[in-house]
Amino acid sequence: MLHDGGWPVNVISGLVDLGRAEAAALTILTSPGYSRPADPRRLPAHGDHVQTWGAEVAFEMGDSYIGLEHAFLAMIRRRETVPARALAGLADLNALEAAVLEAKNAPGGGPPEDAVFLPKGQEMNGPLRRAIIDALPEGTTFGFNGGGDGDERTWMHVIGPSDSSNPVLTREVLNTALASLKPPPP
Repeated sequence: MLHDGGWPVNVISGLVDLGRAEAAALTILTSPGYSRPADPRRLPAHGDHVQTWGAEVAFEMGDSYIGLEHAFLAMIRRRETVPARALAGLADLNALEAAVLEAKNAPGGGPPEDAVFLPKGQEMNGPLRRAIIDALPEGTTFGFNGGGDGDERTWMHVIGPSDSSNPVLTREVLNTALASLKPPPP
């Protein structure tokens, strides 16, 4: 996460030196007798849906996506993880969490510039979300508004490495997902 960047790392960079954070993590990982912590409790999977790190945090927060902020918060909330232990020696973990939450909850001012609107009447339901996940290129995820924040139309956008986005890719993923939901012609 330190190398890939993303907005949570940018937010905490004002509170902790990222080079020192990496050095602290490497010190922990290479120390004699180091053993990794037990795996976190996983949410039960539904069908072929696999839960990823941060899913519990996203669910707790009521978010319709799993982002870097959720993964980061999951890491530092489990105080025995290497990221939490490394950062704890350099900064107040509660202050880091508060900074990420404050940045996340700052007013966004509507859909992102790269947002693509679903066709009128199309809901962001379970089958469409599954089809979108199947259509995503490796290394990407997606976000959507769920249509519940005063905007009648639902929008989505595909998010790539380092929070990059591309409306053409988003349209491509949405079209592929929608096409996969339609029954084949007789």
